[in-house]
Amino acid sequence: MMACGAPEKEVNYTVSADVNARPSSAQITGKALIYIVRPRHAMTSFQSKVAVDGEWKGVNLAGTYFMLTLDPGLHYFCSETKSRSLLIFTAEAGKTYYVEQQVVFKPHSPVHNLFLLNEADGKSLLAQATPNVWKVQ
Repeated sequence: MMACGAPEKEVNYTVSADVNARPSSAQITGKALIYIVRPRHAMTSFQSKVAVDGEWKGVNLAGTYFMLTLDPGLHYFCSETKSRSLLIFTAEAGKTYYVEQQVVFKPHSPVHNLFLLNEADGKSLLAQATPNVWKVQ
């Protein structure tokens, strides 16, 4: 299974923070709720795309997040700006997950890291971030 979006299905986004939106705790029956959160730090101008199971799902800027729902089961996550990072975990229906999308500057390119957070750390990070709005160009 490919984690990142296929090159022939490459997407580009426009993204901005949505200061009026607030986190939703809405759960869809039979699905897992996933928050993808990118904390504030260096590399603020870089967009960080996220794919799940080979399909691009969204993008973050520093200090923003977006959410998605997934069917239960094993899922492959990929984060990309100029480099890629992978995360694999099994989602359960009715549960909420928090994925931290870190971008750290290393000489000549940003390095990505994806982390599955526990609920307390995830909620804390989410409280410090702003929801974003994005669209495919």
